[in-house]
Amino acid sequence: MLCFDSEKMNWYYHVLARRPYLVVVSIAVYCVACIIVAFILNDLPDFSDPTLGFETRGTEIGKRLTAWHNLNQEIDGNGILFSNPSDLLQKIQYEKTRAVPRHQHPSHRRHKGQSRKHKNNKRRKEQKKNNEHSDVAYNMMIINKRLKATKSPLSDKWMGDSGVFRDFEVTNDSIPSLLEPTRQSEPIEYGHNTTFVDEDEHRERVQTKKSTWRMLKQASLPFDGLSNSRVRQPIEGFFCDSSPHKAYSHFVVKRIGPNATDSLFDLNGILAMCQLQEQIGAAPSYQAFCEPEMLSTNCCRPWSLPNYVTLLANKSSCFDLNADDVTLLHSLLLSCYEYYHLLKLDNNCNEVNRCYAPEECLRNNLVFNVLNFLSDYSFIKPNDTTVYLRYAMIFVPVTRSNRILPLFHEWQHVPLRNELVEVVAMDLGLENELFSELLLTDVWLVSLGGLFVMACVWLYTGSAFITLMSCCAICFSLGLAYFAYTVVFEFNFFPYMNLLAIVVIIGIGADDVFLFLKIWQCVLAERFSKSSTLNTQSTLPTPLEHNEHTETLENLMALTMRHAAASMFVTSVTTAGAFYASYSSSITAIKCFGIFAGTVVVTNYLLMITWLPASVSIMERLFASRMSCQQHLSQKLLNACKKSINRFCELFEKRITQSIMNYAYLWLFIFAILGTLSAIIVFWYPGLQLPQKPDFQLFVSSHPFEVYTRLKHLFWFEKPLQGVENFNMSMRFVWGVQPLDDGDYTNPNSYGNLHYDNNFNISSKPAQIWLRRFCQNIRQQPFYQATFGFLLPNCFIENFIRFMERRCIDDMDRRVLDRTPCCEAQFPYEPHIFEQCLPQCISNLYETSFYQHGKAGPKFAAVPSRSDEYTESNSNESLSIETTSPQLLVKAIIIEFDSTTAYSTLYANIKLFYETVENWFQQQISTAPAELRGGWFISDLKFFNVQDTLSHDTITAIILAMGASLVVLLCFTLNIIISIYAVITVSLTIFNTVAVLILLGWQLNVLESIAVSTAIGLAVDFSLHYGIHYRLSPSKERNAATQFVLSRIIGPTVMAAATTAFAGGIMMASNILPYIQIGVFLVVIMATSWFYATFFLMSLLKVAGPQYGFMQLGWPLLRKRRTAKVNKFYERKPSRIIATEQLLTPTSSAIVEMANSETHELESLNSSNQIKTISGTESGHAPLSLTENFEHSFQTPH
Repeated sequence: MLCFDSEKMNWYYHVLARRPYLVVVSIAVYCVACIIVAFILNDLPDFSDPTLGFETRGTEIGKRLTAWHNLNQEIDGNGILFSNPSDLLQKIQYEKTRAVPRHQHPSHRRHKGQSRKHKNNKRRKEQKKNNEHSDVAYNMMIINKRLKATKSPLSDKWMGDSGVFRDFEVTNDSIPSLLEPTRQSEPIEYGHNTTFVDEDEHRERVQTKKSTWRMLKQASLPFDGLSNSRVRQPIEGFFCDSSPHKAYSHFVVKRIGPNATDSLFDLNGILAMCQLQEQIGAAPSYQAFCEPEMLSTNCCRPWSLPNYVTLLANKSSCFDLNADDVTLLHSLLLSCYEYYHLLKLDNNCNEVNRCYAPEECLRNNLVFNVLNFLSDYSFIKPNDTTVYLRYAMIFVPVTRSNRILPLFHEWQHVPLRNELVEVVAMDLGLENELFSELLLTDVWLVSLGGLFVMACVWLYTGSAFITLMSCCAICFSLGLAYFAYTVVFEFNFFPYMNLLAIVVIIGIGADDVFLFLKIWQCVLAERFSKSSTLNTQSTLPTPLEHNEHTETLENLMALTMRHAAASMFVTSVTTAGAFYASYSSSITAIKCFGIFAGTVVVTNYLLMITWLPASVSIMERLFASRMSCQQHLSQKLLNACKKSINRFCELFEKRITQSIMNYAYLWLFIFAILGTLSAIIVFWYPGLQLPQKPDFQLFVSSHPFEVYTRLKHLFWFEKPLQGVENFNMSMRFVWGVQPLDDGDYTNPNSYGNLHYDNNFNISSKPAQIWLRRFCQNIRQQPFYQATFGFLLPNCFIENFIRFMERRCIDDMDRRVLDRTPCCEAQFPYEPHIFEQCLPQCISNLYETSFYQHGKAGPKFAAVPSRSDEYTESNSNESLSIETTSPQLLVKAIIIEFDSTTAYSTLYANIKLFYETVENWFQQQISTAPAELRGGWFISDLKFFNVQDTLSHDTITAIILAMGASLVVLLCFTLNIIISIYAVITVSLTIFNTVAVLILLGWQLNVLESIAVSTAIGLAVDFSLHYGIHYRLSPSKERNAATQFVLSRIIGPTVMAAATTAFAGGIMMASNILPYIQIGVFLVVIMATSWFYATFFLMSLLKVAGPQYGFMQLGWPLLRKRRTAKVNKFYERKPSRIIATEQLLTPTSSAIVEMANSETHELESLNSSNQIKTISGTESGHAPLSLTENFEHSFQTPH
């Protein structure tokens, strides 16, 4: 951070050097307190639904989808809107009956004493029973209304408490059960209180009884033929259930071995599957989870081809089958296949649901079950006598549920295969449960990667204490980030993708540790080098500079912090900026990940400039008293290992430097070609493809759950349930509701409120005319699909016009009712007539048995200012609307039609459909009256919205992250040429990374979008290091500056890239796809970014880098300060070092021992003031051949 170069920070250096224990303890207490508070105030993250948060919020389509969701929540008993006015009037009447007694009896007077005595008791009872009694009674009334068409011949006479409710009363006064023994023993006359009971309570109970009796006498109990057909009957002596069902667990079986291409439908295949199903049932917990037979404790038989062959052959075991039995089933299937193919077979054939096929094809539903559930769709082909079965299905009597997870683990340890067949896929309903388990159990891989990184830190520093404190810093950064995420930012949703930040922060934290300790070692090596008597230009703040004893711990900490804070600040800002740029995404999970990951980087930086320096200071003090002339064996081995590593690094850096200095043009050509090819792959062919299936992949492609997702379309029973592939896109046009989403975009469970359009009014004449013309115009469009039927709800205005054309007095009606004014009217209608008659029209339509109910139509709400009256007709006991005054108001309308576009997950197809319909609708809405101009179009666009958002928001995040990186580069290098070169390098790095991921089969899904955004923050770090050090080179000539950078930055960058890539490589051993993908991504981005930054950027700077201040900018304030400080030097005097402030710890002593060979110290990243380096004659290897200017640049005047 730039402020660490200020004299005002001397107090902070003093605290770090003199009070390190206070700093460490304070930070530890604060971090632990924040973590505890975060976990107390918030529930633990729930990963039961891993796809939660993958929807789009805030976009135009997203707002419409949210408004559509809120509208559906308000309709039909869930809110204040009703499609059927009769249901609304029933609710209004019930609420009025509960709130105010409508029938008062003049002969009965309640004494004041009684009223006061029972007043509090009544209030308590009403508050206790209000919610549950209201819901139960109202639901009964709704059921009563909807079951009118199926009356049972029960008596219409109300029996009161002396009849059917004598022993049991259908109330919900005390317990949730509908049936409870009555406590009332005294006879009660309806309407009169003859015993000492609360009259309101009694009247409410009796009213409920009447409503319930009316419901029961009209209801038809489910024992007729239609209902009986839906109950799956067992096949006595064999299967517990007549047919398999998707609710049972099922396995896909495939033939293997030398005859893997042969059909499964032969004797060997049947016997092999018989043995396989025995292996499935041999699991230890199978007996506990399976459905038992009715007369024994044995598990029911699996539904499989071997068992159906056994049933047909009338044998007891599938192991007793022979070739004739298989041939018998073969012949039966061939003879009955035509009936199945023509949809003349069903698994519920009975007197009501007739199946027109021979008796042998219907017996035991054998043919239908085998062809529909147990064999793939290519098993038998029309007009072909040859059969070929590639995949077969086995259904076991175990319910698909997350409770069978222990049974799945047992199946994992049992080889579900034999010599001929094996289970290749399964559907157990465990996807989310297993993913949540593996998400936590595979954390050991993250821990293993962290241990490797910490081992590298220990090997690099030689201090177990620093390694432990570095690990604590990374853990605390995660805890503080979680505290800020949940408590400060108040995010309620924590997606599982936030856990991926752990892998990233391990690499970033290790990079910061390497950088800080490298600078610390360089400072120590410089101070204790043999040439310490030479002068050097000062980099300490002025007060420390004039201290008599400058070689103190405080001075060294100040010098290290001045260098390290700025360097870590650069990398942290770019990485955090790339993460925070993801907040611009409209997908909830990406938003949350961007905030959490960015916050983790920020908290990690704060700890690296507080916790880590204090820990280093403690190390110097703690181990200083333990110094001895004779080193322990472990320390000797560690130093020897470090010397070997240093010699290898020196040789490695020397070879790379020579290759860049000698073959710069070759490297430029190679990496430019690779970048160009990568750009072609990304933008042209094959390109970064959008996801083609709405199901988010959770496991590796070879996992049996994922294999089933790919194979399930091969079976007929999965066809109707498969992605609505047989449906066309619907077109829904909504008025009366504003397409707004005022919910929390970071919480997928927060949808906000439904906002009504105050300008909406369908009853005006212009609105009626326009709406009718709109329905006529849409039928003339090429995207309109005609829908056949009678009394369709698509456009209610057309049904309403036909309703209003009826006669006012119908001679055929015995009641001789006058329907005025809702009859023989001329369109358009007066607003008050429209509002009065429309509810009657819709109510009559809902009472019509062949009216096709749907989402379309007007949605009614009660008018608060008007009384809600209703009358009960004596003839049919159905509700009718009073014609004296309009009682209901149309708050919203939905016009719905089918389109000619089939449902598809292809982005281009749905995009063309959406844009076509949207553009046409906007043209239509522009001609609408003012009260109808708030309409909007929506369809099944949820997955398309995610695809569209990913394609646009990913580019937006890339632009924001690249812009932030360019600003950081300009601010720290102050050179336009270097900044442009670095941006080009980062861009080519991104192209190569994305190209590799495309070739690996990646598609731009949610996780991939996060990876692309994260790649910018990680790729720019190495380019920043090289670019800034080139700018701060003491030599102004490009060749010398290039050698200066390479001799100092290759080592730390290699270490950072290697540790992060290795941590990512360990994640590739996970069982879940997100961990694997983040591991692959880290390996690719680390390798690509290091190669491009080292070979491409440095070759570019070597060939055309700026020199002698070309295109160099400057800050006026910094220039003024630098001028004021010119010619200020300090002379290091080792003889005047305070003896009481020991610095020669095991770490620093190793630094002194290596001072003669250390040649790679990091210099300041934000100032041209340099520490004097060790000359080539003092190093352990021959110096590189440098130019004369470069060598003179290291000399300082005496």
